[in-house]
Amino acid sequence: MNSLIWLIPGAPLIGAGFIILFGSLISAQICARMAALMVLISATLVLSLWVELLGQANTTVPNAILYHQALFSWMSIGDWKVDLSLTVDKISLIMMTVASSVGFLIHLFSINFMKDEQGERRYFFYLNLFIFGMLSFVMAHDLILLYLGWEVMGLCSYALVAFYYQKSHYAYCGRKAFVVTRIGDTALAIAIMVIFANFHSIELPQIATLIDAQQINPISLTLIGGLLIIAAIAKSAQFPLHVWLPDAMTGPSTVSALIHAATMVTAGVYLLIRFHPLFDQLPDLQLIIAFIGCLTAFFAASAALSQNDLKKILAYSTISQIGYMFAAVGVGAYGFALFHLIVHACFKALLFMSSGVIIKAYNEEHDIRKMGGLGQKMPFLRYIYLIGSLTLAALPFVTASYYSKDPIIAATYTQDFGFYLTALALLGALMTGLYSMRMYLMIFSGTPRSEIHPYAMSIGMKLPLTILAFLSITIGFIQTPWSWGPELLIPWLASDLGLPHLPHGAIDVTINLLGIAASLIGIGLACYLTPKELKHQQGLGNVAFLNQAWYIDALSMKWIVTPYYYLCSLCRVFIEKVVFFHVIESSITGMLITGHRSLSRSQAGLITRYLYFICFGAIGLLAYILMTIYPIHA
Repeated sequence: MNSLIWLIPGAPLIGAGFIILFGSLISAQICARMAALMVLISATLVLSLWVELLGQANTTVPNAILYHQALFSWMSIGDWKVDLSLTVDKISLIMMTVASSVGFLIHLFSINFMKDEQGERRYFFYLNLFIFGMLSFVMAHDLILLYLGWEVMGLCSYALVAFYYQKSHYAYCGRKAFVVTRIGDTALAIAIMVIFANFHSIELPQIATLIDAQQINPISLTLIGGLLIIAAIAKSAQFPLHVWLPDAMTGPSTVSALIHAATMVTAGVYLLIRFHPLFDQLPDLQLIIAFIGCLTAFFAASAALSQNDLKKILAYSTISQIGYMFAAVGVGAYGFALFHLIVHACFKALLFMSSGVIIKAYNEEHDIRKMGGLGQKMPFLRYIYLIGSLTLAALPFVTASYYSKDPIIAATYTQDFGFYLTALALLGALMTGLYSMRMYLMIFSGTPRSEIHPYAMSIGMKLPLTILAFLSITIGFIQTPWSWGPELLIPWLASDLGLPHLPHGAIDVTINLLGIAASLIGIGLACYLTPKELKHQQGLGNVAFLNQAWYIDALSMKWIVTPYYYLCSLCRVFIEKVVFFHVIESSITGMLITGHRSLSRSQAGLITRYLYFICFGAIGLLAYILMTIYPIHA
């Protein structure tokens, strides 16, 4: 398989290139099918890697490279050479599986969902390029290819969030996503420079080896770790750089599924996991990551409680669920972070694609208060969405997220200040159960509060939803918390990521019971409060503080963005107009005019003046030659 590894990220890139070059010559539906086929090729190749790997003896070598392919020499400066190389290890193989398989299901769903949409070819071009960026990012052997994939995802997210750019607000949301994530891009670029300055290498396996050998001073390690945290926070929309994601809902719902489930938002989590040897040596930074994760999980869940826009509820739920992954990274439970990432990809893609159908059924209405009664008109979608909502709520024993999220909550207790971290995580879990079931009941229960146009889903749309719903329940059983249940994932990852630390005895049982209670109480509160909210037209959706997400976006606009605009205006007036145009430009213009006049006088057309210049030049040249032949010695 080594010789075909390049085709895993290469197939979507070929698809994107074909669409941009020849898409105008063929129908949009053929472009769509070809784009889906390219991602299917990637997913099939990743599956074949699993089959081949499972047929071999399980390796316990730490950070073992399973597959490696060097394609060509990218750049060479003296003795320093960079090869374009792709590497597959256990961590990247899991991420490749998520990106390619969930990405393919989103492509398959999109063929009919985006049919006859304006810009359909452009949509599938960027979708293919997005998958290429994510796969390049996770398979990169060195930091340059990693950064390339990181930036490709940023470009595609901007283009797809602003897909309906004819509307000025949608274009603004695309720019907002691009600008905020550029903070993380800049931090990652600086981190790469600092890494190279200290390690004299950009190859990820070699950097990990040097970090393990502790051949770098703690100050440089802390600087690198801090920059990587900033990069991850911006890319994965964690507090306080989360403000771009709720506004990134302006693109098609399938775009949201791709960004939230299979690609970009999970990239920050992967970045931190990839550099876990570094963070293992920096416990203070780990505590910061854990605190940011738990705070974000709590904050975003509270904001989702009072959202009335369907896609914004799901956006804040993504921020919250990624927060649990950050918390897992912060307490050294890297395997749990990856496990929850897999589960989250399944149920979040399911919810976002289903929400696209819901919005179409209500004639592009996003407000869940104006929905209701859809369960009677579209029973298939009702049951599918119920599975996604219950998995988001982590319904105990049944859904996959119970097995992936609750161990993270338990692991937070083992960290310093563990009581506070666990309390935030449990409160977030309670509110998650509440807002997820409120969302479901608002849409599907009761009587219709606006006109419904049932959307006829094709088999190509139902099949991806069915697969994701099935996985949202069953995939959790690959890693159960009981000694008599299967424990397949975490022990398999132990050679690379180590085993998570968990509390024991009564504390472990207590936290587990509290997690179960939090989910069930949240679901129960939703069933009690939602009918009252619909009856009295007053409830969670009217809490302004939560609806405005603690006013953090408004405060950032007032205290950061607006002063920045004023600073730019000031620079334009004083630096550009006064300093540049009046001082520098005037000085240069005056010098050129003076020089021109002096030169013009010397070239007046008088032969006698030209003879003077020739004589003086000849005398000067002769003097230089004589001094060279007969140098004057002191």
